[in-house]
Amino acid sequence: MLQQKYFQFGDLDDSVPMFSFVGRVTAQKGVHLILDIAEHIIHKFEYKVQFLVGGPANMREPYSAGCAHKMWALRHKYPNCFWAAPDEFFTDGSLVNRGSDFGLMPSVFEPGGIVQHEFFVGATPVIAFKTGGLKDSVIEY
Repeated sequence: MLQQKYFQFGDLDDSVPMFSFVGRVTAQKGVHLILDIAEHIIHKFEYKVQFLVGGPANMREPYSAGCAHKMWALRHKYPNCFWAAPDEFFTDGSLVNRGSDFGLMPSVFEPGGIVQHEFFVGATPVIAFKTGGLKDSVIEY
């Protein structure tokens, strides 16, 4: 369903892993780390990977605005591999928690964290920095 709704796929393609982030676009959440590596990963895996970044960006905040512009550029350049709409409130969090192959949480700091637990409920593995509440709840595999 995610591939159809966000990446214009007609049918499910299980050979394409989806990495997803759901949350606020702030420096705390480390969204720039996803944006900095996405294009490299897309090329390395020959367009057989997808990134979904769901969450609003505050355009009055320089970090968030910079991330938003990079998201729009990646979405325009790689419509089948990268999706984000930083100017919209994202409402499909529970679908992403269940439908993604990996949840991304590159938080620079995270006092507790809730989103990783939401991914866990959806049986989705989480890739996270070892910080704050993330290091207490996300274990190495």
